[in-house]
Parts: sequence; C-alpha cells; structure tokens
Amino acid sequence: MRRLATLTLFVSLFANAAFALDGAWTATLNDDRDHINFNITTGHGNNMGITMTVASLTSLTPSQINAATMTAVNFDLRREAGTISFEGTFRNGKGAGQFTFAADRAYIDKLRPLGVEFSLEGKHHRRPHTEEEDLFTLALHDVSTAYIKSMQAIGYKTTLEKYLTMRIFNITPEYVRAMQAEG
Repeated sequence: MRRLATLTLFVSLFANAAFALDGAWTATLNDDRDHINFNITTGHGNNMGITMTVASLTSLTPSQINAATMTAVNFDLRREAGTISFEGTFRNGKGAGQFTFAADRAYIDKLRPLGVEFSLEGKHHRRPHTEEEDLFTLALHDVSTAYIKSMQAIGYKTTLEKYLTMRIFNITPEYVRAMQAEG
C-alpha cells in the first residue's frame, strides 16, 4: 500500500512538472506610469517583450512597483486562455522574477462556435509547439473570444493565427473604422 501511495505521488508530481509552463520575467514601468514593459523568457528558449497596463495585473500596486527598497510581489495576469502567476521583486519601477502558467483548456471549446480552429501553426514557427505554449501566447496577448467576436462583427473571419497577429499589433474595430474613414 505504501509503495502504491509513493508511486501515485511520484506520477502526479512528474505529470505536473512535465506539463507546467514556466519561466522568468523582467519588467520596467513606462514613463506614463500606467504601463509596464515585460520581457518574458520560457524554458524553451523563447523570449518575447510585451507592454501591459498596470491595471490588468491583479494584486500589484503602484506602491510595490515604485518602492525604494526591494519589495516582494505576487501578482496574476488573468485571461480567458489561462492565468499567468508572477512572483519576484520590484524596486524603483524595475522588477524581476519567475512565472508559472495555468492554461484554461475550456478556451479551446469556446472557439468552435465562432468557427475558429485552435491552431497557431503559421509559417513563422521554427519548431513544433505544445497546446500549453499556444494557450500561453494567446493569454499573454489577450486574444479573447470577445476580441474575436468584435473583429468578426466588422467582417474579419479568419484564422486564430491572424487574430493573434492583429492583437499583437493592437488592431481593434475602432482602429479599422478609423483607417477606413481615412480612405
């Protein structure tokens, strides 16, 4: 019985470690004080930079970010495709630490009624990537079903890869309408 309990514990720990997506982050508060520039590195050698609003991060306060002494922080970025949990420190508007990602696979089921296939297999990918990595990318860039619906409502029915690209470049229905008005 004890051997079975030990084996069960080992398998559950190994399974969680094998499928967890995690990495490191650094951040710098923008001059506008409302945005933070993040550099994200995963264990797979992927590096990316992204700017987020301070308001999109739960449990992170301006006083923690701007503290004069090294201040421990724990905060989350909650998105439809999953939650990124950050831990680390901030001092004088600069921070660093580690993160873990908990995917929400229900997001995949929400795409089907929109006529969108869950696939990010564009030409620019040099190596195969996991479902977890795709969900992480979609969460990081906030490719929500609400965003997809808003783009579909103005005539953009396309692939998930293209919705991601539009989101990365901050293409919104308002932006499209403004460009159309300019001719």
